[in-house]
Amino acid sequence: MSWGLRGVKSLVWVFVLGLALARVAFGWEVLGDRRPRQAQAHYMLGVFYENSGSLDDALSEYDQALKLEKDIPFVHLHRGSVFIRKGDIKRAVEELEQAKKLGPEELEPGFILAILYALQNSPDKASQEFEAVLKKAAEIEPGNISILKNLAGLYYQQKKLEEAISVCRLILKKENKDYETISLLGSLLEETGKRQEAVEKFQEALKINPDYHQALNSLGYVYAQDGRNLDQAELLIKKALEFAPDNGAYVDSLGWVYFKKNDFDKAQMYLERASGLLEDPEIYGHLGELYFKKGALDKAAQAWEKSLRLDPGQQDLKEKLDSLTRKSL
Repeated sequence: MSWGLRGVKSLVWVFVLGLALARVAFGWEVLGDRRPRQAQAHYMLGVFYENSGSLDDALSEYDQALKLEKDIPFVHLHRGSVFIRKGDIKRAVEELEQAKKLGPEELEPGFILAILYALQNSPDKASQEFEAVLKKAAEIEPGNISILKNLAGLYYQQKKLEEAISVCRLILKKENKDYETISLLGSLLEETGKRQEAVEKFQEALKINPDYHQALNSLGYVYAQDGRNLDQAELLIKKALEFAPDNGAYVDSLGWVYFKKNDFDKAQMYLERASGLLEDPEIYGHLGELYFKKGALDKAAQAWEKSLRLDPGQQDLKEKLDSLTRKSL
C-alpha cells in the first residue's frame, strides 16, 4: 500500500510539528546567547502561525528571522515544512537542502528530504539521504539496535550486501538473540553464495521464534532451490502462509516447491496467483520455467519477457529466451 502524496505530506507534517513543539518547549537555547532576541521572537511567532495553519504569516515571520540571522538551520527546516503543506515540493526541497547544509549534524532535514525525493521518483537520491541519516543516527546512538537494523535493511535494499552483513554482525554482538537480524543475515549469506551458513542462520532464528514467518519461508525456499527436503520445505512455507496468506513471495515459494516435486498443476495454481499478488522478476522467471516445462512456449516467452523488463540484468534468462525465440522461428 502506497502512502501517496497526501499520506507522505501528512507524515512529514506530523514529524515536523513534533519537532517544532520540541524546539519551542526547549526555548531558544538551541541557538545560544549569540542570537538576537528579535530573531527569536520572529521564529517563535512563525511556529505559532505554522501550528495554527496560517502558513503565509508563518513564512513572513521566518523570513524576518532569517533577515536578522541567516544561518539558522531549523528555520529553513520549518520553511520547508510550510512549503510541504502548501504543496510546493520544489521549494520545500530547496529549504531542506539549505537546512542540511547549515546544520550537518541535524537528522531531520535529511529524513524529510528522503521522503520528498521518493515522492519525486528519485529513488537513488532517497536512498542516499536515508543512508546518511541512518549512519549519522548510528554515530549519535551506537547502542541503538533499531537504527542499526534500519541501516542493515537499507543496505540490503541497495544490494550493498557486504555492508549489510557487517551491520548485522555488529547488531548480533550487541543482541545475539535477535531472530529478525539472524534471519536477515541468513538471507544475505544466501545471496552471497554461502548457502549452508544461510540455512544454519534460518534454523537458528526459528529455534528462537518458531513462528517467525520470514525465516520459515526463507528456509523452505532454500530447500526448494536445492531440490532437497521438499516435504519439509512445503510444511515450512505453508506455515509461513498461515501468518501472511497474501504474501506473493511466500505463494511463489510454495509454487516452486510443487514445481520441484513435478506437481506442475499445483505449481501453476500457486505461481499464477503469486504473479497476481506481486510484480517480481523471480516470480515471472518461475512461471516461465513452468510454462516451458508444460510445453506452453508462447506463455513461457511472455513470462520471461516480463521478468527481464523488471530486471534486465538476468543474462542467463536472456540466453534462455533467445534460444526459445530461435526455436519458434
